[in-house]
Amino acid sequence: MKDDKTDPAGEAPKQRANMRSRMVRYRLAQAVIAAMVLAAAAFGVWFTYFRTSAPMVLTVGAGPYLSDSYELMREVAEVVSRHTDRLVIHVVATRDSSRNITLLNDKQVDLATIRADTPAIASVRLVANLFPDYFQIVARGDSGIHSIRDLIDKQVAIPPFGTDEFRSFWVISDHYDLPIAGVKWRSMPFDKASHEIQAGTIDAIFTVRSLRDRRLLDLFEDTKLKNIPIRYLEIDQADAIAIKRPFLGTGRIPKGTFAGEGPTPARDTLSSTVERVLVTRADVDDEAIAELTRILFEHRLDLTIRFALASAIRQPDTSKGLSLPLHSGAERFYERNEPSFLQTNAEPLALMITVLAMLGSAMLALRSRLMTRQKNRMDSYNYVLLDIAERANGISDPDELSALKKEMFATLENVVRALDTDEVTEEGFQSFSLLWESVREMLNERRVELRVRD
Repeated sequence: MKDDKTDPAGEAPKQRANMRSRMVRYRLAQAVIAAMVLAAAAFGVWFTYFRTSAPMVLTVGAGPYLSDSYELMREVAEVVSRHTDRLVIHVVATRDSSRNITLLNDKQVDLATIRADTPAIASVRLVANLFPDYFQIVARGDSGIHSIRDLIDKQVAIPPFGTDEFRSFWVISDHYDLPIAGVKWRSMPFDKASHEIQAGTIDAIFTVRSLRDRRLLDLFEDTKLKNIPIRYLEIDQADAIAIKRPFLGTGRIPKGTFAGEGPTPARDTLSSTVERVLVTRADVDDEAIAELTRILFEHRLDLTIRFALASAIRQPDTSKGLSLPLHSGAERFYERNEPSFLQTNAEPLALMITVLAMLGSAMLALRSRLMTRQKNRMDSYNYVLLDIAERANGISDPDELSALKKEMFATLENVVRALDTDEVTEEGFQSFSLLWESVREMLNERRVELRVRD
């Protein structure tokens, strides 16, 4: 009987079958690998060119609700949504420029609209100039006010304590040497001031707004309907003020800007101006800022049709005056057709960095010393107010209270002058203003108490 295990003829067919099976598995593996490579390549092409990524989101602190800057940024958000799917703008209402800088620093917003004279931290960067705000003084025609000096002994509404506009009033007041106790100024929101000047309880309003501000236009329209005469005052020394305050500029308000019949103003009028600018932080994404800047300028006609002030949007000129540096994303758009800054200025930049590194420690020490001196001076003024408040509690004679009140106004005048010479900071002046108002209210309450006792 023949042994199958040793039969060569029986082994050959098995070996050929095994070889065919291995060849099939090898070719199948090659096909699978090729399919995987093709799939990976297709995915790479889709991911690079056709993938729909989530849009970049930027939040902007736009200023008070219904203000010019707020309305402009709302229109910007709408135009951005119409012309790109890469970017979304969220607009939030805020108090003022100082608050916007705080929100920006705390990373609660990515962009902010501020006045060009707002103190800013080192990481703040410019995106674009938006429009100018004008210093404006509006007086009743029957008030006898024809010039800024005529505000003495008149009831004048000024913006709320601590705001940018409040400080602007004292810039004008200091330049024209208006006595602090001589102007019967009252701090209030513009809406209330508009109502009171129409009612005749105040004689004039000081405000800082654009020439197309909605509330300002409503004031002129309402006074015209009610036949209330309104006079527009000229800041005729605006050029001189700009020399002392480099962040401020000079503008001309054309005759008839607010009313053609009349007209208001009655002639071309000189005024101080301050630029409203759009800023961001240095660490905000370059792509997002570049895309926003592109839309601001390439679709400005669309913006201007929606909001006339958009026609004033322009590229910041960092070569003139005192200015913040441009954000790198905005700079990329502005210089898209020019050699890079680093390429053309490599050697001067290297030298500058070396010099700055050598002087950095000395500058930090000097800055710390200056800030300490400013704080100490501001503390001394606050102590004067606290001393006045303490003395008022022990006074029983109304005449002595009047003397204390004069002392308070004299202290306020000293602080305003110290602010003008940079002997105290803007932040210190804000805290002093709040304390000053509190002490004044306390003196008034003390006077009422003494009258009741009598």
